[in-house]
Amino acid sequence: MKKVCTATTGFFKGICAGWARRVAPVALAVALALLLAACATPAPRDAGTQAPDDAERAGEDAPAPEPDTREPEREREPTPSAALNLAQQAESARQAGDTARAEQRLERALRIAPRDAGLWHQMAALRLEQQHYEQAERLAGRSLQMAGGRDRELALKNWRLILRAREAQGDAAGAAEAREAIRRLEADVV
Repeated sequence: MKKVCTATTGFFKGICAGWARRVAPVALAVALALLLAACATPAPRDAGTQAPDDAERAGEDAPAPEPDTREPEREREPTPSAALNLAQQAESARQAGDTARAEQRLERALRIAPRDAGLWHQMAALRLEQQHYEQAERLAGRSLQMAGGRDRELALKNWRLILRAREAQGDAAGAAEAREAIRRLEADVV
């Protein structure tokens, strides 16, 4: 390493040592500032995007269009085959009267495919069969929410299940609401 100060004794030696201690941190700070400034450059424009011209800049006082706040409807993702196999096993167990095994298989399927509205409906139907009416209603509601407006047949199945659960609980007003939803779906007036 090359020496910046060659003084070896006396007054100049103290000045050289002090200078090195003061300059090194400043040089490091300047280098870091330059490095950060290089990272702070704006992203390049897309090739298809043009820079605004003077006429557009002059109209900056015009009100900006309101952003679309609606959540885009998600594409329905295919259900993984493992979840479908578990759902089939659950249906077989349910038909054989083994609701505990059916419940276990459906819970595993839902861990694999938690956004599958059909699996939520299948779990709701199992809960209705087990006479857990509040859970059945809640799960059918979740299935409705997951499906959105994409699957009319599944929506009808869910509302029919909700109707049966509400009737079993003695909820006349809720049952009337479910009947109205079924009527609208059957008339295809959603």
